[in-house]
Amino acid sequence: MDTLEKKTKVKELWQLCFHDDERFVNLLFDNLYRDENTICFEKGGKVTTALQMLPYCISFGETSLDVSYISGAATRPEYRNRGLMGRLLKESFEIMRSRNIPLSALIPAESWLYDYYASKGYASVFFRQELNFSSAHRFYGDGYHRVAMSMDELYRFFDEQMRRRSCCIQHGREDFNVICDNIYLDGGDVVALADSQNRLSALAFVVPGDDAVFVKELLAINTEAKEAMLHEVQSAFPGYSLRVFTEPTSENGSAVLMGMIRIVDVRRVLEAVAKNNRSLRRVFRVHDSLLPVNNGVFLVEEGECYEGVTNPCDFDIDIMELAEIVFGGSKLSSLLDFPSVRPYMSLMLD
Repeated sequence: MDTLEKKTKVKELWQLCFHDDERFVNLLFDNLYRDENTICFEKGGKVTTALQMLPYCISFGETSLDVSYISGAATRPEYRNRGLMGRLLKESFEIMRSRNIPLSALIPAESWLYDYYASKGYASVFFRQELNFSSAHRFYGDGYHRVAMSMDELYRFFDEQMRRRSCCIQHGREDFNVICDNIYLDGGDVVALADSQNRLSALAFVVPGDDAVFVKELLAINTEAKEAMLHEVQSAFPGYSLRVFTEPTSENGSAVLMGMIRIVDVRRVLEAVAKNNRSLRRVFRVHDSLLPVNNGVFLVEEGECYEGVTNPCDFDIDIMELAEIVFGGSKLSSLLDFPSVRPYMSLMLD
C-alpha cells in the first residue's frame, strides 16, 4: 500500500468509526496527517485498525518532554474484540521509544474506554475545570479593546502564555493554525484584546453552542484582562451563558476528567523529575507488562536518575501507578511527600 492509498484508507476508517464533519476531517488530514506517524493493520485490501501519533511536547517545570498524542485510534466494527488495537498500541510505544519520546497522551472517545486504556498503562491525570456564568453575570472591560492581529503575533502571545504553565501540552505554529481554522469551522471566533497602549493582553478561543458559549481557552496577562475578555465575549453573544474551560483551581466549578497519559520511557521521565527536584531522593521499582524494557529499579538522587541499583525501594509500582504519582493523579503523592505536578491540555482537536 503506497502513501496516498494508506492515507485514503485511514481517513475512510476515521469516518466509518467517528462520523465527524467532513470539513473537520479534511482539515486534520490535509494539515496534520503524516505517513511516518501513522500505523495500521490491513487485511483484504482494507485498513482494519489504525492510529496516529501526533508530535507534541509538554512543559515540565524547568524542562520539557516530548509527547506522542494518540489520535484517530479506530478499528473496523467487524474486526473488534480481536486484540488488534492492543497490538497496535504496543507497536506505537516501541516506535516512540525508538524516537526518544518518553510520553504518550490521549483523550478517550467514549467514557468506557478509560478502563480499556488503563489496561494498557495509561493513567487518568488530565482534568479541566468548567466555570459557568449566566447571561445576567456582569464583567468589566474598561481599559481594553478588541484588535485584529496577524497570525504570527497571535501565536507569539499564545505560545508565551501557554509556556507559563508549569506542566502543559504545548502547540506548535502549524497546530495553532489548525486550531484557529477549526474554531472558525465550528462557527466560533478567536478573540484578541489589547490594552490602552495597544499591547496584546488576552486571547480566547470561543465556540457558540445551543444554549451557551464555550470559551475553550482563555489566556490573559492578568485578572483584569481576563475579566475584559469575558466582557467582550458576552457582548459578542448577548443572552448566552458562558462556560469557560480552564485549569483546575480553587474557584467554583466542576473538575472534569478529560484525558490520560502513559509513561513510555521510565528513565527519561524520572530524569526530568530529578532535574526539577535536586534535593529529592527516591527509589522506584517499576513493572511494565507491555514494555519490559521499562522494568527495573531506578534511583532519583541529587538531580540524576540511576538505573539498576540495589537500594531498598520507596515505591514498588506498575507503569500506570508511576504516572499517577509523577503527574499528581494519586492520593499517595501527598501522603508520601512526592513533588507531583498536575498536567493540563487544551485545544487538542478531540
